Amino acid sequence: MRRVAAPSRRAVLALPATGLAAAGLGTLAAGCSTKLPTSAVEPPVDLAAAQAAAGTERALLARYDAAIASHPALTGLLAGLRAHHAQHLAALAALVPGVSTADPTTTPSAGGSSTPAASPAGGAGTPTGTPPGTATAPVDDSTAARASALAALAAAERGAAGAHRATCLSTTTRLAPLLASLYAAESCHADLLALGATG
Repeated sequence: MRRVAAPSRRAVLALPATGLAAAGLGTLAAGCSTKLPTSAVEPPVDLAAAQAAAGTERALLARYDAAIASHPALTGLLAGLRAHHAQHLAALAALVPGVSTADPTTTPSAGGSSTPAASPAGGAGTPTGTPPGTATAPVDDSTAARASALAALAAAERGAAGAHRATCLSTTTRLAPLLASLYAAESCHADLLALGATG
């Protein structure tokens, strides 16, 4: 029976060195691939941009409240869209704690007449708040009045969409995705309202 020759002492001693060298190269290679931080530091949310977006949503809520009060026949359509804007405002507040979720619903004044809550001064591109006189406008469910109200809301939605888009392109990465979603939603609202106005 042939005996297999044992490795020489020099070969045996060389193995650990080779193994260590290989391990060292592996560690070095691993180090090169893991030098980057595992979690990047997120930039702070742009509070001013978030507040401007919230002001835009509050102005739209006030417009919807006025339109629903003046045109009850449109409540089925407008209440659903209004709820979307309340959700938008809540999403902004959830992302940016400094943003208020105050809802600009009309509240009775001391004299008994209802007046809309003051809308915050928004940034550039913020749609105009409730037009003067709409809080006390008489109910008018004529076809022409409803079409006019829907067209006005569609224009306000387009203005809000443009404001959200402009801010999205210049704000921080944490806020931009939400503003992009609001831009898409407002654009869809505008198309739906415009369709209702012409239908």
